[in-house]
Amino acid sequence: MIIKIIITLFLLHTLSACSTISYYGQSIQGQMSLLFNRENINDVLNNPETPDNLKTSLQQALAIRQYASTRLSLPNNNSYLNYVDVKRSYVVWNVFAAPEFSLSPKTWCYPIVGCVSYRGYFTQDDAKHEAIKLEKENLDTHVSGIAAYSTLGWFDDPLMNTMLHWKQRTLAGLIFHELSHQIIYIKDETNFNEAFSSSVEQLGTIQWILESNPQQLDDYLTYLQAQSDFRDLLLKTRQHLEALYNKALDNTAKREAKQNIIKNLRLEYAELKTHWPENIHFDSWINKPINNARLTSSMTYLHDIPAFFQFFTEQKGQWPAFYEYVISLDELNKEERNKLIEEKRSVKIDYPSLVELIKTNAQQTNLLN
Repeated sequence: MIIKIIITLFLLHTLSACSTISYYGQSIQGQMSLLFNRENINDVLNNPETPDNLKTSLQQALAIRQYASTRLSLPNNNSYLNYVDVKRSYVVWNVFAAPEFSLSPKTWCYPIVGCVSYRGYFTQDDAKHEAIKLEKENLDTHVSGIAAYSTLGWFDDPLMNTMLHWKQRTLAGLIFHELSHQIIYIKDETNFNEAFSSSVEQLGTIQWILESNPQQLDDYLTYLQAQSDFRDLLLKTRQHLEALYNKALDNTAKREAKQNIIKNLRLEYAELKTHWPENIHFDSWINKPINNARLTSSMTYLHDIPAFFQFFTEQKGQWPAFYEYVISLDELNKEERNKLIEEKRSVKIDYPSLVELIKTNAQQTNLLN
């Protein structure tokens, strides 16, 4: 582990010539703080000073962590077997940016992970400061708090207090999501990586609910269907904006038309929401300022999920086969891979059929075990 730390410090240090030393300094300090302040969860549970509510959350997290490897074939290692309280609501804040009249996100390049469409900071003030600098370059920006991130297996990622304040199924999905990044990570392809992990998050959560708390399944499926509807609305909005940006209009006319499209997005959302139960909505997203950076950051996670659901179905819902197939996509060149995903992206998600497929395979693997 110490060797990995030294290698990482060296790689980050060598980048100081092509970016600011202060940025990589805060990155190193933030990551090292997580590594050196973590405690084994069992030690935390055995500590008489640990609050009962924290003990309950950690016990639930340990059970989910075990489930991830034994039932979903996710990596079986020491990730999420340690705990650290970072003393804040989010572990990092990501900055997203895009040109005023384009939905192509600004990217930043790093060692190991390649180029991604965000820049992460361990303090909110630093993230806001970066966003202000980017706005002066006439870029749309968005700052988002992040509860967890993956070091792609380089380190044993700890469970953090930032992950424990949501409902149990959300915690389960978050652990499944982050562990899946250790299965495959293709450099310079943020959309692919996040869509794959988001699909594992959702499919894995369906199976986990089926086997642990089946009475919650209908509520979760209703949420997923609402999210799919919201995704389609965002996609339609993106298409309208892309068509606008390709028009030969002056900037003043484009700005006015852009705001009208965003206004219409809010109106259509209000109508769409009437078809969902009152406890399911995306108000926290829609009520914040909407710009190109926010649209591109959200679609990074949602855009290609249907394609990965289709891959899962084609592999008959068997987790190892699904992972092996997705790993094999790395052998294609980027153009071939994107074409394949685009062909599958338009397939409508059939949640009842997915549930039956997952249920059948879960029952079969239970019998084998």
